[in-house]
Amino acid sequence: MPGNLQVFNIAVVALQYSLVILLYYFLYRVVKIAIRDMASLAFNNMEKPDIYKKSEANQNLSAAKLVVIEDTQQLLSTTCFTITDNLTIGRSQHNDIIIDSSFVSHEHACISKLKHNYLIADLNSTNGTLVNNQPIEEETALTDGDIIQIGAVMLKFER
Repeated sequence: MPGNLQVFNIAVVALQYSLVILLYYFLYRVVKIAIRDMASLAFNNMEKPDIYKKSEANQNLSAAKLVVIEDTQQLLSTTCFTITDNLTIGRSQHNDIIIDSSFVSHEHACISKLKHNYLIADLNSTNGTLVNNQPIEEETALTDGDIIQIGAVMLKFER
């Protein structure tokens, strides 16, 4: 009986030390992420030369948009879509662009604005997303004139 009680006490102490170690590891990760975020904020807020400020001002004058260049099955109701911060494309009704086709996933792709660039990401769709006839595997930066193909619909990215 006394031997069992001693083993139990050792197990409890080991669990307490494990909990303390996990707590310190968690705090370490939180501090590391906070420092990385603050460093990226400081980098983003650095003063830029005037030449960059002028080009950014010109880019902000016109909003980015997607223009339908091919929709043989008449799946879209509009021929031009303005992109604000985020734009989702898919078959579900909660998407910004709804393409009612069995070749399009419910949540197919997303276009998001990051600083002054627009990125497109395939949301693990079944049939994939093509940019300039190339399948995308990860977030890809869009440039003016890029052709996006989702199912039977082709869209042109314009800035």
